Amino acid sequence: MNHSCYLSNIQTVREELGEDVWSELRESAIGVIVKLKELHYIWSAKVVHHFLANQLAIESSHEIWSLIDDSMPLQFWLEMNVPTSDGPTLLVLQAIFPICRNWPRAKRVMIGLLCLLSIDIFGISSNSRIPLHCAKRVMDTAAFQRYPWGQELHTSRLCSCALNMDL
Repeated sequence: MNHSCYLSNIQTVREELGEDVWSELRESAIGVIVKLKELHYIWSAKVVHHFLANQLAIESSHEIWSLIDDSMPLQFWLEMNVPTSDGPTLLVLQAIFPICRNWPRAKRVMIGLLCLLSIDIFGISSNSRIPLHCAKRVMDTAAFQRYPWGQELHTSRLCSCALNMDL
């Protein structure tokens, strides 16, 4: 995975959000990461990308993926104390752990999914923001499950490589 991907962060998500949320994360579209963590798998970005990219079943190679926006992200972002124009950072999400224990399960699942996006899908440092267009996908469970996360992983890695080459 990326040099900013710390597997200890995944264990923290499990401990702080609870087993009920953990089991739901396991069954999510990016649950393969949770399952590999539970197997104490030796991580390889290519293998994770393969799992994520090949779990998507689509009817046509010309499908268009979209997310219909509503007001829920605004309310949820305000509860997390995140500007509505930005995605959250892992540090912000970790700061929410002590206060979100009494939140409804659905919101704790969204926090868990955001953590997994930051830690594993993007592999960004803990103070880097999750891209807003991806972070907002946790608001709609069905849309999150249908989204081709393997392609997002591939795109983020290509962007990361391109940025590193420019240095």
